[in-house]
Amino acid sequence: MNRYSGCKCFACGRMFTDVDDVVVCPECGTPYHRDCYNGQDGCSNTVLHENGGTWTEQQGSPNASAEPKRCARCGQENPPEGLFCNRCGLPLNNSFGEPRPFNGSAPYGAGYDPNRFGANGAAPFGSSPYNGVPHDPNRQYGAPTGQPGMPPFGAPTMRFDQDSDIDGIKLGDYARYVGKNQFSFLTSFIRFAKFGGKASMNFPALIFPEYYFFYRKMPLLGTLFLVLFLGLSMPSFIYLMAVDKTGAFPTIELLSKINVTGTGYQMLLNITSTLLMAVRCIAAVFANYWYYKTAKKNITRIRESADDGEEVIKARISAKGGVSVAAFLFSVLLSYALIVLGMFILYNI
Repeated sequence: MNRYSGCKCFACGRMFTDVDDVVVCPECGTPYHRDCYNGQDGCSNTVLHENGGTWTEQQGSPNASAEPKRCARCGQENPPEGLFCNRCGLPLNNSFGEPRPFNGSAPYGAGYDPNRFGANGAAPFGSSPYNGVPHDPNRQYGAPTGQPGMPPFGAPTMRFDQDSDIDGIKLGDYARYVGKNQFSFLTSFIRFAKFGGKASMNFPALIFPEYYFFYRKMPLLGTLFLVLFLGLSMPSFIYLMAVDKTGAFPTIELLSKINVTGTGYQMLLNITSTLLMAVRCIAAVFANYWYYKTAKKNITRIRESADDGEEVIKARISAKGGVSVAAFLFSVLLSYALIVLGMFILYNI
């Protein structure tokens, strides 16, 4: 009787019979049909070769154990005759001394709760076997219990296309409105609508918020931040004119009466500089949210008031949004005009 009867050929997967011509790898002992072994030019059980393991009869015999094999890596229960884990692909028939923490009665150690797993121990989609909480299909994992968030390692839990509803507006309309740099903005828009919150980071708004809002066609915000920046920058501008020795600034009699080196004025400089930085940070953190609300308002108005065809509506949305180089240049010229106007007023007081 063939000692390998009932075991599987590692190459073709067929059971050996009493009359089969069986050969074994001289290094690891894995059995093959002679034709299979010769046809693949040697042993293909690379896992055993790399780890110095050896094949045993129990590894290939389906009758050796009626119990399912539990994967040492992920805990998935596999058929007794399985060679690789059905979930993660780890070889199940290794004998190289690796510990098998999932083969006991408590596969995840003390405190393991079998109710948070699906059939055959498979973890349900979107859950993590490491967070120690019951699976909730309505919860986005990767954040503390009861809070929305993204799943571990950034694995997606949602699929979006141009017809996806984002707070009552189609994602395609948001994309048309944004125009340039869609990926960054749409990612923030989806997060604001689906998971809440208002904070994000917009680096252009951190550096030049007074010009950025004009560039993104938000003139009211642009005007507000332009006035704030000019007002908070005025003490520093006066200080530069007062201490100037190069003659770059015109002589202003009023400035000679201001003690710009005194304690009081230096404190004013510190306060206005701090407020200036705070205004920059506020603009950077909430710029995307303000843009999201502006886009939603304008798209809604266009959709509600337009009686034209879909293509005309889409064109109006694109024209209403996007960027405006002309508005950006206007804001730059306006800021310089206001500075010149301020110097004129100071010079004539």
